[in-house]
Amino acid sequence: MRTTLGLLLVLFILLILNFTHRIYFNFFTHSLAYGIYMRFEGTPRKGDYAASCLTPKIARYGMDRHYLASGNCSTGAVKVLKVIKGIPGDHFKVEQGSLILNGHAYNIKTKDSSGRALRVFYRQEGILKKGEYFLLSNFAANSWDSRYWGPVGIEFLLKPLLVFEKVKV
Repeated sequence: MRTTLGLLLVLFILLILNFTHRIYFNFFTHSLAYGIYMRFEGTPRKGDYAASCLTPKIARYGMDRHYLASGNCSTGAVKVLKVIKGIPGDHFKVEQGSLILNGHAYNIKTKDSSGRALRVFYRQEGILKKGEYFLLSNFAANSWDSRYWGPVGIEFLLKPLLVFEKVKV
């Protein structure tokens, strides 16, 4: 009885937090561990989890290829959830099939899991400007992320409250 009341109290608190838009449930994207996350304010830092809406051109490409589901971004796509790997001032370039971000290489695949050619949407070299971030998955090795779309803005930051799967990558 006590356990049931405790569980109901926790669920009630999560429901209240969800209505205040502080809780984000991830049961849809494989780019971040399934679980319950709390939105927070702050300066985005490397290693933080973040949510982003993609540009119309990139979102349409992702939706047409079924990389993205329908969602509440202005483009009609779902927000992407990833880890911040690049912040303003960081240097990046694409060479020999990799994104080089501050000297660390991230493999860029040429084909998706269906054998279709993958498109890279951004310039080949640069420095991230104010408000630009590289978001990559630390959960799925074949994630469609900033290796392909390039720098993006951030809608909000996330902290894990309850994670149902361990980080794979």
